[in-house]
Amino acid sequence: MPRDLIPRPRNVPVRRETARALQRVAERTRVEQAAVRATSALAEFSMSEVAFLKRTQRELELAVPDAGEALNLIANTAAMAIARRVHQFGEEIG
Repeated sequence: MPRDLIPRPRNVPVRRETARALQRVAERTRVEQAAVRATSALAEFSMSEVAFLKRTQRELELAVPDAGEALNLIANTAAMAIARRVHQFGEEIG
């Protein structure tokens, strides 16, 4: 345990106001942890989806070289739409 932390004995009387403040801090911490985890999960999933789109784009460009420009536009448009959704989610939840 770090030296600046002192263990708090159990069953020590605490003012009701202090107990409520601690409950609010604990609840806010849980809410923030959930928000961070949700944002992280969405970001990880979104990056995987963009990587899949780019792999698919490369495969299709090899199969149909004439479609390269269109495939690039489609993949980049989809990737930007995904990025906007992640940003929007972060703004709404944050």
